[in-house]
Amino acid sequence: MKKRDGESTLRRVVVMNLRLLPMIVVIVFENANAQGFSTNAGIGLEYFTTPSLSQYLNYAAPGSITPGTYTTGVQFVLGGEYPILSNWSMGLEYGYIIKTVSGNNSIGSQQIDFSYSLPSITLRRVIAGYGYYLKFGGGVGYHFESLSASSPYSNLSANYSTHGLGLKVDASLDTKLGDNLYARVDAEAHAEFTGHLKTSNGTELTYIDYNSGQPRPVDMYLSGVGIIFGLVYYF
Repeated sequence: MKKRDGESTLRRVVVMNLRLLPMIVVIVFENANAQGFSTNAGIGLEYFTTPSLSQYLNYAAPGSITPGTYTTGVQFVLGGEYPILSNWSMGLEYGYIIKTVSGNNSIGSQQIDFSYSLPSITLRRVIAGYGYYLKFGGGVGYHFESLSASSPYSNLSANYSTHGLGLKVDASLDTKLGDNLYARVDAEAHAEFTGHLKTSNGTELTYIDYNSGQPRPVDMYLSGVGIIFGLVYYF
C-alpha cells in the first residue's frame, strides 16, 4: 500500500513539473528576447587623424588639413541588431564617413574627396532599464576606402582606392520615444588599418616628403572618435 502511495506521489510531482515546463520555457524565451530585433539609422560627426593622408593633402591642396592635426567628417550609419542571449545582441552595421577638402597648389585649384565604407559585425552587452537600453561593445569588419582628386578648371581627375581591417568600440543609449521607437546617442572610437591608395591599374598615389625629398605612398590609416545621433525601431 505504501509503495502505491509513493508511486502516486511521484507521478503527481512529474505531471506538475511537466505542466510547469512550458511556462519556464516561455519565461526564458521572453527574457532572451526582451530587447527584440531592431533597426537603426543615424548621422553624426567623426573627429579623426590620418597621418599619411594629411601629408598628401598638405602637398596636393595646401591649407586644407594641417599634418599631425585632427579634422572632422560626416558619418552616416545604418544597422540592425538581434538578441542572442538575455543581455547580448549581435548585428550588422554599415557606416560611411565622407570628407571634401580643397586648396591651391602649383598647378592650380584642387578638390579632393575621400570616404570610408565601414561594413561591420557588431557584438554588444545590453543593460535594460525602464524605458531605455544601455549598450557596450564594438565591431570588426573589412572596410573600403576611396579618394578622388579633380580640378574645377579642367577635366582631369584621378580615382584611388584601398581596403583593410577596421575595428571599433562604442557605447550607446537608446531612450524610448514611443511604443517601439527609441532615440539613440552613440559614442565610438575606431581605427582603420589600410593599404596604399592605388588606381585600378595599380598606380600608387604618392606625395613628396619634405624631409627626404623622396616620394612616399599614401595610405588611409585612420584613428578617431565620433558621436552619432539616430533613431531605433524595435520589432
